[in-house]
Amino acid sequence: MIASVYIKDNHIHIYNKQDSFSDIGGLVYELGRPLLNFVCYEQNHFDDDFSIMTEAFDNELAHWAAKAPNFIAGIKQLMSEFQQEEVYLYFYRQMLMEFIFVFIESPKQAIMQLEEKISGAREKLSWAMDFEWSISLYSFAETPIADEEKRLFRAAKDVVALMRDDLKSAQSTMIQEIEWLINLRAEEDVTITSPMDYLYMIEVYHLELYGRYVYLDNPFRAFYGVITAPEIVELYEIDSIADLLRFEFVKMIERDIFIKKCKNCERFFIPKRRADVEYCDYIYGDSNRTCSEVGATIRYEKKVAGNPILEAHKKAYRRLHSHTRTKKMTQSDFLKWSEEASRKRDACLAGTLGFEEFVEWLELGRMRKGRNDYAGIRKDGGVT
Repeated sequence: MIASVYIKDNHIHIYNKQDSFSDIGGLVYELGRPLLNFVCYEQNHFDDDFSIMTEAFDNELAHWAAKAPNFIAGIKQLMSEFQQEEVYLYFYRQMLMEFIFVFIESPKQAIMQLEEKISGAREKLSWAMDFEWSISLYSFAETPIADEEKRLFRAAKDVVALMRDDLKSAQSTMIQEIEWLINLRAEEDVTITSPMDYLYMIEVYHLELYGRYVYLDNPFRAFYGVITAPEIVELYEIDSIADLLRFEFVKMIERDIFIKKCKNCERFFIPKRRADVEYCDYIYGDSNRTCSEVGATIRYEKKVAGNPILEAHKKAYRRLHSHTRTKKMTQSDFLKWSEEASRKRDACLAGTLGFEEFVEWLELGRMRKGRNDYAGIRKDGGVT
């Protein structure tokens, strides 16, 4: 078991103090946040995030020094920082450290235990299956024998490679589940009596694709426990990262927590106020502004860039709007022009007005001079 979890007030409480390399017993997250952070985690950052841990074993005496109390204390501090940042990535780090300390005792046992969590571990680390350390690792009084091949470092890198592939697979699977849910919620002819109806519909997809259910045939073991006396809660055992993903996703569906895909950055997010919002509150690129602040503008700019009608309208709009700032055109006259320009733009998009005719009309604004010239704009765009 990697953790025990329970849900309260739309928050997920995760406890993993037992057999943990972190000094933190448990943390609380808004339900759905850990899952979406994991799904949106950029895979190219994985090696960078884990390099600080694997490089700690890049020496010939790593198998001996890793048992030192000060090294273990440093790992615990590092893991505590990781756990507060990203819970799913923390469990990968926990998996790596568990492997390392078992590998120091018995490489074969470490590999077999890892195989239970990530398939392919035995094949990836076959080179170490029959390897045995030649010295006692418990006696620091003995002169350690150097591991010239740096087997511990090599094993750590192999495990990170396995976890990277596992992360990619888990992300791909979860993205499929989320997009199925989003599409189901968008269908107007779907009859829903309970949020869990969506889960059943998703399971129908699973049955068609894989011949089995994913959620309904894999129950979680639940038990009652005391968190803070005398509070008793129903806890669930989580044996793997895949279990935690399934558990959190089901609880999000059960509590009707909406997931949206930002139309700007395409990142999944949970709407704060309205379920019909289109943009997330994450910072967009290097702009220091959120997608909700710049998304509509960026989306329009992309749309305009691919359409000469919209591009022509935008340029004319900006040109005449600047005239209001320089007092060459009144705000009232600009609004009249803008309304007519929008009508002609829509007519051009619909094909009832020719593009050249539309551009010619827009160019009338460039030829007019003087503030009074705008006062006589007719509804058809001409002048009196």
